[in-house]
Amino acid sequence: MSLNTAPAGIRPWANAALATPFQAPGVIDWNSLTRHARDLLERGLTSITVFGTTGEGASIPLDERAELFDRFGAAGINPAQIVECVYGPAAGDAAAAARKALRAGAAAVLVPPPFYFKQPSDDGVFAWYDRMFDALGSDARDVLLYNIPSLTGVTISVDLVARLRSAYPQIVLGVKDSSGNWPYAERLLAEHADLTILLGFENLLTKAAARGGSGAISGLANIVPEMIAGLVCGRADARIDDLVAALDSLPVVPAIKALVAHVRGDAVWRAVEPPLGTLDGAAERRLLARYDALLNPIEAAS
Repeated sequence: MSLNTAPAGIRPWANAALATPFQAPGVIDWNSLTRHARDLLERGLTSITVFGTTGEGASIPLDERAELFDRFGAAGINPAQIVECVYGPAAGDAAAAARKALRAGAAAVLVPPPFYFKQPSDDGVFAWYDRMFDALGSDARDVLLYNIPSLTGVTISVDLVARLRSAYPQIVLGVKDSSGNWPYAERLLAEHADLTILLGFENLLTKAAARGGSGAISGLANIVPEMIAGLVCGRADARIDDLVAALDSLPVVPAIKALVAHVRGDAVWRAVEPPLGTLDGAAERRLLARYDALLNPIEAAS
């Protein structure tokens, strides 16, 4: 992969952070997952991310994830349209998972920082990525740094991005920012617009597009892929603020899964892995009613 070049066919990134359906506790429903992924790609998304935050990847064992590329390949999904989120907290474990995905032909790997020891220094986080990249060796390419401090307790500072890209220009593809902090994203875009800069907060996408943002890895793309594809190209949609507000008032992953179950008409999507729990009935009914009023107003009124 050449310096700071997005994988072929991806830009602009209209990417769904796929939710994961479970047919039994801890057992992925691969048929439902691959059908959903194909449907989203056919509806205008350019790529998909598997086992990220929305996909509960940190709760899914490596042996259960192992079939990913075989299953998606059998469903006709090109590995060059797949991003896999891989985790440590040990750098060697993250490298091993990344190597498997990259050798399978993944477009990129999404890599959060180490998330056990809270508030490490930039030097410490740099040393962790340095060790991971060293362990990857010649397989190292197309790494998206994953900034999601609300869950990891670690902020990948804009200055740290500069250090990592300078040290590893052939490896660091860009950043996915799920902080929801617009001043941080704005500075990231101003100083590193030639990298692939992706946002996770959908209500910031049109502002980011106007400043050279590359697109999104979006949980809401599971439900409204056409809207997300438009937002990353700078086409505003007034409904996005209401949708984001509806999710932010609830545990986000169970809420997204309830919506996927609703729009796909398949209750298998409601199940979540511990430590998460499903929405209570009243909260779920309010969420679905709000979604229908925004996206299906004629049906909601009938």
